[in-house]
Amino acid sequence: MITVFDDVSFVQAMLDFERALSAAEAENGVIENDAAEIIGSCCDVLKFDLPRLSEEAVQHGTVVIPLVRQLTQLVAGKDKNVSGWVHFGTTSQDVIDTAMILQLKKAFRFMETDMIRLDSGLKSLAEKHEKTVTIGRTLMQPAVPITFGQKVKGWRSAILRNWKRIENTCGETFVLQLGGAAGNLSAFGDKAEAVSDSCAKRLELGLPDNVWHVHRDRLVAFCSSVAIMVGSLGKMATDVSLLMQPEIGEAFEPFETDRGSSSAMLHKRNPVSCLTALSASKRVPHLVATLFDAMPQEHERALGGWQAEWTTIPAIIEAAAGSLASMADVAEGLEVNPEAMRRNLAALNGLVMSERVTSELSKRMGRDEAITIVSESCRRAVDKDCHLSDILKADNRITKVFSANEINEFMSPDSYLGT
Repeated sequence: MITVFDDVSFVQAMLDFERALSAAEAENGVIENDAAEIIGSCCDVLKFDLPRLSEEAVQHGTVVIPLVRQLTQLVAGKDKNVSGWVHFGTTSQDVIDTAMILQLKKAFRFMETDMIRLDSGLKSLAEKHEKTVTIGRTLMQPAVPITFGQKVKGWRSAILRNWKRIENTCGETFVLQLGGAAGNLSAFGDKAEAVSDSCAKRLELGLPDNVWHVHRDRLVAFCSSVAIMVGSLGKMATDVSLLMQPEIGEAFEPFETDRGSSSAMLHKRNPVSCLTALSASKRVPHLVATLFDAMPQEHERALGGWQAEWTTIPAIIEAAAGSLASMADVAEGLEVNPEAMRRNLAALNGLVMSERVTSELSKRMGRDEAITIVSESCRRAVDKDCHLSDILKADNRITKVFSANEINEFMSPDSYLGT
């Protein structure tokens, strides 16, 4: 993903725009076909001096001016008359915005590969552990029994929902930017729409309903959707990292030699994939906030707001890609320990069944009295470090309405798993 957004890829994406533009202009009679072919033949990043582009970009506030200058020189070397048609009718922002969209489209395809891995891994985990009983935890405390499959399904449902949201924004985001100096393509006259349509088709991008130089909602919506997914990946990472604590020991990231090792404490097995996802979940919201802050832009072309996106958007996508790839690795190789889940459940001495007991008692003696009895029973079980069922079977207020077998049934986690 870093390669998708590196200098070489960015410059090539801008040159892809220049090539498509000249071809579209030739197709619609703005320039000659030979001129478009010459311009297109020079749109190869390997022919450009990138260090010089970087230095000169500082002077102009944009890399496009020195880029067009180098391209013009290359074209002039083949035909000086054609060099005057380089970059005709367009502006720096058209080049950079469209290049960014081309990069985002490529980035989306890479993320899609990891999304498929993640979904497949989670689906398999959920099916395998559909009946694996574990502790449901609320407010960081044991609550009622659930299945591990339920937890995994929760992760998968949210992440799939997030991915669908990203897919939905792709259609409106992956569009051409071509507006010329002030957004009305005045240099093309009555051929403006035809040139735009042809250019978009050549780049395999959508054609927007209007120029979006200062209307950044598409990009903000796309990056916001990505940020929401990063948050859900962070949720999954939080759960896995908590389950990995040795005193819990219910699930672990895939084991590899030296993976998650400590430089000083050799016994440790750090959740490094979760670390990557959680790091992204803390960074990305603040990066997206920069995009929101930059949305109110001045008149037809912005000063500062648009430029703030140049490093912010790649940072968002790179962090998201790292998170997605890391959690796909986890989903594919998560080591689940059902025995530890049972052990931890048993260590609670039946307290996680208090809701079930209260519900059943309420049917016989009223809710208020049931709550009083079960609350007292739970406190005694904790004080005596014994099983809740032993306390219940010794209480004649309970035994006069329920048999020992019925109490045993109430205390069975497997019989209280709901949906």
